[in-house]
Amino acid sequence: MNEKARTDLGLLLTDQEKLLDVLSHNVQCLEQFPDLQTYLLREKPESKAFNKALKEDKFTKDEVLDLIFERLDWIGWEIRLELNCDFLLNRVASIVGDDISKIDKLGIKDFGANNLYKLLNMVSDAVLTHEEIKPSFPFLSEKGHANPLFWKKADIAYSAWVSGYSSHWKLNQYFKDKFDVAVPQSAIRFFKQYGNPIDWLEWREYADYKSD
Repeated sequence: MNEKARTDLGLLLTDQEKLLDVLSHNVQCLEQFPDLQTYLLREKPESKAFNKALKEDKFTKDEVLDLIFERLDWIGWEIRLELNCDFLLNRVASIVGDDISKIDKLGIKDFGANNLYKLLNMVSDAVLTHEEIKPSFPFLSEKGHANPLFWKKADIAYSAWVSGYSSHWKLNQYFKDKFDVAVPQSAIRFFKQYGNPIDWLEWREYADYKSD
């Protein structure tokens, strides 16, 4: 460090307000100082606006947590494309046989605590290998081997989903009967996260969609 840099650092260290302002732009680097990290997070304008909205009953903490876990569910699906989950698939197959509707009723004991622990560790390791997990559309996924027979008809699936075929099992049966095409699990996640595929340019280009 040269003399000018030392001088700048000295000025910063003696100006507490300036130092806090600098640190507030990268609070993740303060994990070893949790009290300071919490203070800076609470002082952010966005945090103050959030707490004000809570007090005014614009939303509840449970509503926010529901949205957070919906988003995490989607990120989890993206990570799953990179994992070998055959051990979990084999466990489930040994329980449900050819009736996959039973999966909705499986609990921790059915999946096996050790299997879930292994899965969570795999997900954790995958998270640490990514600086950032960017949102991606499942129909553009290369690792997921997206089925164009379904995704090019995703607008029809969305209409059926909002019309009452709200579970994956119901939507899958509807599509198999109508088009002899299976519905991927990611479809309903896509609808919940992004809504009608027609609203997205990426899908319209992918499906070569032409409005009437």
